[in-house]
Amino acid sequence: MGKLKIILFSLLFLIVLVLAVPLLVPVNLFAKPLLDVGRRITHGQFEARNVTVEYYPRPALVLENVTVDKEAGRIDRLLVPLTPKNILAWGETLHGIRIEGGRFAPDLAVRLPERLRPEPGNPRLTGLTLVRCYVVLDGKEAGPVDGTLKFGTAGELTELEIADNSGQLQLLVRPNGVERFAVQLNATGWTLPFGHPAKFDFLRLKGIAHRQGIDIEEIRGDLYSGVLTGAGQLSWEQGWQFAGELRASGLQAEPFSKVFSSNTYATGRMDAQARFVYRGDDYRTLFAQPGIDATLLVRDGMLHNFDLVTPLKSSTPVSYSRGGQTRFDTVSGKVAVRGGIVQFSGMRVDGGKFKANGFLTVRDGKLNGAVAARLSSGPISVSNQIRVAGTLRAPEFRVGAAYRPRTDEQLLSTTREQ
Repeated sequence: MGKLKIILFSLLFLIVLVLAVPLLVPVNLFAKPLLDVGRRITHGQFEARNVTVEYYPRPALVLENVTVDKEAGRIDRLLVPLTPKNILAWGETLHGIRIEGGRFAPDLAVRLPERLRPEPGNPRLTGLTLVRCYVVLDGKEAGPVDGTLKFGTAGELTELEIADNSGQLQLLVRPNGVERFAVQLNATGWTLPFGHPAKFDFLRLKGIAHRQGIDIEEIRGDLYSGVLTGAGQLSWEQGWQFAGELRASGLQAEPFSKVFSSNTYATGRMDAQARFVYRGDDYRTLFAQPGIDATLLVRDGMLHNFDLVTPLKSSTPVSYSRGGQTRFDTVSGKVAVRGGIVQFSGMRVDGGKFKANGFLTVRDGKLNGAVAARLSSGPISVSNQIRVAGTLRAPEFRVGAAYRPRTDEQLLSTTREQ
């Protein structure tokens, strides 16, 4: 029992001694060896304006105002924990390094696997934590993000993982050849932060990143009980551009259309195909001016706050500015989005005895369009031309007197059919 106490006391004394080294040895003695290690690990210029020791919340050597390759990489603070593991294995492995406030040029970022390549005699990294870090593009900072750089058993860089604080977003980046990376974005319960706030139950984007941009080979999303698939390309050589194709199948039309208007919307199940192009001077303005061309088909639903049947009952010119519904078996047509303007063309509404076709333009929430509608019941039919105006919140329908075939016209029509 006495020997066990001696062993435990010796271990405790050793740990205390190791932790007390920074207090006993001047910090300047750490500075030069630490900077030398940084140069060897990064295979280039590595300087720090100041080196200090931090004791709270944990003992650590802190390099402040660090630069890598002059201005290619700038780091506010780089922390090396003064743990027994790091001190006892100094020169062999480094654990738990933390970078706070890093700003990196794209050239340095894409060459990171090569810059951090392990070599005999150099300390091997086991992990590196990123806190509030940015990539600097054309003088503008993209970020901040928090993440983790992971390394293999030989010290090679294997993966960068970035996650948001909510746990809804995860970005995985893995080396895939010279200056090429396999990237995968996973999102769960995520609402688009740009444009209209569509919410995804799950979204996955997979592709290959390189200096010119990202080739997105797979887009797969689950939203509003339907499935979204597609592919695209993001480029940033001459301004920013995001282009591609999407296919939607079986979406619930009501929650999807309510993203655009909570008053005027459709129910039913929707299928769609779309081509899209977004352009911007930088990533902040990329989604400001959408360019979308789509075809859509909605089955077995209703148009809410958009009554096309009541105007057919008018025997005199009149304007309607109230709600109502239009039931349909199918609604189909084309949609074009250019900036803040949405154009519906070649629209067809088939509701059995009720049929309509026309066009509609939505500009800044205001409506402008025309519909030719017909309601039939046996040999009798009623038709009218409807002008659509007002706003998405309160549509207006202006009509002339509905056309009703006279009795002799009906009899002549019936005789011809016989």
